[in-house]
Amino acid sequence: MGRAFDGGYAEYTCVPAGQIQKLKTKLEGDVLGACGEMLQTAYGSLFNSLQMKKGETLLVRGGTTSIGLAAAAIAKNHGITVVSTTRNPKREELLKKSGASIVILDDGNIAEEVKKQTNGGVNKVLELIGTTSLLDSLQCTQSHGIVSWSLKEFSPMGAIPVSVCLTMYDGGPKAFMSTPLQEMVEQIEAGTLPIQVGKTFKLDEIVEAHRMMEENRAGGKIVVLP
Repeated sequence: MGRAFDGGYAEYTCVPAGQIQKLKTKLEGDVLGACGEMLQTAYGSLFNSLQMKKGETLLVRGGTTSIGLAAAAIAKNHGITVVSTTRNPKREELLKKSGASIVILDDGNIAEEVKKQTNGGVNKVLELIGTTSLLDSLQCTQSHGIVSWSLKEFSPMGAIPVSVCLTMYDGGPKAFMSTPLQEMVEQIEAGTLPIQVGKTFKLDEIVEAHRMMEENRAGGKIVVLP
């Protein structure tokens, strides 16, 4: 819904029972509302696309996005060293609170700084900005590393360094059902998985919610409640 067909902002919907996870939790509605797709995308990107392992280093390009913040928190809990980027120096505390060990101010060309601070580059890159920074992100990656993203009108021979892989994540119902949401919800309740809820809107405030998202002012996940 919202991809193959319209209805992402419907007040009510009916989905197949085989695509539902039943969670036992006492989390408030806004926090729980932030969990579903955000945690699925972050978790799937880390462990399906990037195949992250304990002890590796991860660059989150676009670290102040809701997915970037969640990915940093999840990665840290799995023993992964996180490098996050931001264009706003005032967001450094937010990034470190969410799991980043290193914060780099992003001017569009950070490859040399990343290599300097990580002894030659990171193992994996979660690219959340897009086409404007992907080529630079590829240069941040060690040999045999992986970068997660997709790009149109792309010349692999000229863009991808030798022995670096480019992949993507597109989570459907099967990926959602394999995401350990109950485990992560319990970690949120225990205070060991910091999830940032930026702001909660009502459905009739959807225009302002989009405006905040496009201006990157939320500082966490934007949640829309009925």
